[in-house]
Amino acid sequence: MSKKQRLGQFGLSLGLLLFGFMMLSRPVQAAAQTQNADFEIQPVLPSEQVDNSLHYYDVNYEPGTTHVIKMKVQNFTDHEMTLKSDFQNGMTQDGGGMKFQQSIKNLDVSLKIPFTTVASIKKADQTIKLGPKEATTISATIKMPKQKFDGMIAGGWHFIEYVKSTGNAKQSVSSNYAYMVSVNIRGSKYEVYPKLAYDSTKPMLFNKHPAMGIKLRNTEPMVLKNVTFQAVLYRDGQYSSRRVFNKTQSSIAPNSSVTLPISWQYETMKPGKYHVEVKVNGQNLWDLKKMNWSFKKTFNVTGKEADDINSEAIKRPINFWFYIAAASGAMMLATLGGAIFVLRMTV
Repeated sequence: MSKKQRLGQFGLSLGLLLFGFMMLSRPVQAAAQTQNADFEIQPVLPSEQVDNSLHYYDVNYEPGTTHVIKMKVQNFTDHEMTLKSDFQNGMTQDGGGMKFQQSIKNLDVSLKIPFTTVASIKKADQTIKLGPKEATTISATIKMPKQKFDGMIAGGWHFIEYVKSTGNAKQSVSSNYAYMVSVNIRGSKYEVYPKLAYDSTKPMLFNKHPAMGIKLRNTEPMVLKNVTFQAVLYRDGQYSSRRVFNKTQSSIAPNSSVTLPISWQYETMKPGKYHVEVKVNGQNLWDLKKMNWSFKKTFNVTGKEADDINSEAIKRPINFWFYIAAASGAMMLATLGGAIFVLRMTV
C-alpha cells in the first residue's frame, strides 16, 4: 500500500472515530407533543355589564340584590367530554400578575368580602357533560352584600377538562385544558385608588432555590395594572454583589399581597444584615392614573434562617455530559497519537 493510500485510510478512520464520539456525547432529547383545546367558553354579558367591549364580566349591582350570570360552553370534538366549573377568588401570584384560588385561606386581611362568599354555582352546573359538537349555556348566581362597599370584588369563573392519559405507562401523555374568565363586581363607590405598603423581606424557597421574598401589600380594593417592579437587595457592605428582580407589564390584584422573589440560584445564603430597595410603577385601573412607590428597608437574617433555607434547597446537579465529553476527548487524543505512531512506523 502506498503512502498516499495509507493517509487516505487514516483520514477516513479518524473522521468516523470523531463522528462516533460526537454521537456518544449528545444527550437524548424527548419529542414534545402539542394539543389543541377541545372546548371553548363565551361569557353571555348581562344588562348590568358596564363595558360591553370587554370579554369578561364587569358588573354593577345594587346592594342586597340577587343576579344571574351565564356562560356558553361548546364542545368541538367528536366525542363526549366532562367539564368541571367553579368560582375562585382573585389574588396576586409571586412576582406579580393575577392568579385565582377557590379557598378563602391565605387571602390578604384587608379583603373584607371574598368573591366566593357572594357568588355560587348550582350543583347541576358544577359538572358539565357534553356530547360531540354539543353546546350549552350554564348559569351562576351573585348575591350582593346588603352593606355598601368601595372599589371592587375580584374573582374568576374557572372551567377545566380532565383528559385521561393515553398510550402505555412509559409513553403516556395527559393534559388538562382550562379557562378562567374574570368576574369584577363594582362597589357603590368604585373610584378608589390602589395603595401599596411594604410588609417584610424573609428567606424563602423559590423554584427550590434559596431566595429572599420581598412582600408588598395592596390594601385597597382596586387593581394596579401595567406594573413595573425594580428591586435591589444586597448584604451590608457588599453592594457590588447585589442581586436584582425586574419585571414589566405585570399587575396587582385588589386587597392582595405580592412577593418579589430574589433567587440565590445554587449559591448558599449567608446570615447578616441586608438592605433592600424597591420601586413600583403602575396605573390605576379605572382612570389610568400613573402611580409609583419607593421603599428602602434594612433587615437581618439569622444563622438558623439561612441554614434552614440552605438545607431545604436543591443542590447543584452534576454535569455528567462534561465528564463524558472530557473522557471522549482524552480517548480521541490517545487514538490520534496511536494512529500517528502506527502511520510513522509503516511509512
